[in-house]
Amino acid sequence: MRRHLLTLSVLAIAMCFVVWQSRQTLLVYYLLSTLWVLPLYYFFKERAYGFLVFAAAAVLLLHGWFFRISPHPRMFGLWLVQALLFSGLCYYRWELKRLQDRAQEAKENIRKSLESFQAKYQTRLSSLRHLEVQVASLMNLFEIARDFSECMDFNTLAEFLLKKLRTELAFEKMQIFLLNQGSAEKKAGLPKIYSMLSEGVREEERALTESERQDFNALEQAKGMVRREEVWYFPIFEGKEMSSVFAIHGIKEEDLARVEVLSAYLVLLIKKIKLYETVRELAIVDELTQVFLRHHFFERLEEELRRSMRFKLPLTVLMLDIDHFKRYNDDFGHLVGDATLKEVADLLKRNLRRVDLVGRYGGEEFVVAMPETRVANAVEVAERIRSNIARYDFQLYNVKTRVTVSQGLIVFDGEAAAQLENVNVKNLAVELIQKADQAMYRAKEEGRNRVCLYKEAKKS
Repeated sequence: MRRHLLTLSVLAIAMCFVVWQSRQTLLVYYLLSTLWVLPLYYFFKERAYGFLVFAAAAVLLLHGWFFRISPHPRMFGLWLVQALLFSGLCYYRWELKRLQDRAQEAKENIRKSLESFQAKYQTRLSSLRHLEVQVASLMNLFEIARDFSECMDFNTLAEFLLKKLRTELAFEKMQIFLLNQGSAEKKAGLPKIYSMLSEGVREEERALTESERQDFNALEQAKGMVRREEVWYFPIFEGKEMSSVFAIHGIKEEDLARVEVLSAYLVLLIKKIKLYETVRELAIVDELTQVFLRHHFFERLEEELRRSMRFKLPLTVLMLDIDHFKRYNDDFGHLVGDATLKEVADLLKRNLRRVDLVGRYGGEEFVVAMPETRVANAVEVAERIRSNIARYDFQLYNVKTRVTVSQGLIVFDGEAAAQLENVNVKNLAVELIQKADQAMYRAKEEGRNRVCLYKEAKKS
């Protein structure tokens, strides 16, 4: 307001000056009256329309007064010039305003674009950081998964999973279901379940609950992952048959991708462990000594016991242990010890018949089953084995040594056992091994390097 009044005062002074000077020379009016347009443009630019009307009225009155004094046509040219000047200034103002608006609009668009780019940048940056966290977590899972290769049985695997994943994943419980496959008899058996809880690993054999059976049926139909409330199930198929299931309870939605990576590796690992167990079960010969493994020896011993009872024949079981073998290993090393075991096994086989069964029962223990062999013959064979081993010079690497063995014998009377009803052959085989073992320890107590019959050990 103050500036408007000041401008109006300047206009009034300029008009008074022009009037005063024009009394002497009218040329001053023609030269200086054009300056009156500037205050009018100022009021127009500032949108002070009240002052503009007042100033314009004053200018028009003054022009009219000068026209009355000197009515000449050239005044119309002067007024036209002044009108064109005012219009030019107004047009310049309008064009400038339009350019400013366009510039402001462009600036606003640029600002919005910049804000949009910044928002996108922050979003991408957040996504990148999230991906970095995910990648780091996945790398940790891969490192953990790589260590799984050391697990060769399910109990070790379950303990390893619980120990390693507890810090990587938030979960309530993990489970591995080992389902029965094969014949109808095997399928009827109870599945084995390994549960990984906060307090540790729990191994059990139980029937599936109704909800678990429904979930597993859904898994077989879907042939892929299934979610039931807070539980995620990952099936493992062998051919068209589902052999195992990995289940995890109470994980977060954002951890699903990591669990899928883990489950994919677990599928391979579980298959590997099952294959390893199958191969281990199928193995019948000890790699070092080339005699039967313990579990296969028991199977063959049961077969011979059934034959002995059927045909009423005797059968002798011999247990043999190398004397002071731990000290022997400490003195000469495990390489020499292993080579000694192999030589003892070879000596055993050379002193036995083809029909006799030889198995490795433990570290340095061997077990022998001699079908159709009575006490006298059994003692004679055992003494021959003891004597040959005691006199044998073991040339192993750069070491020349000798060892002795202690043996226990038990003779099974097939004729007497044939008269019994409901004989449990598996328990009978275990009992014979235990009695032969007791006789062998009696031989050790009596000084080693000797043969002891179970009957003699029992009497004493």
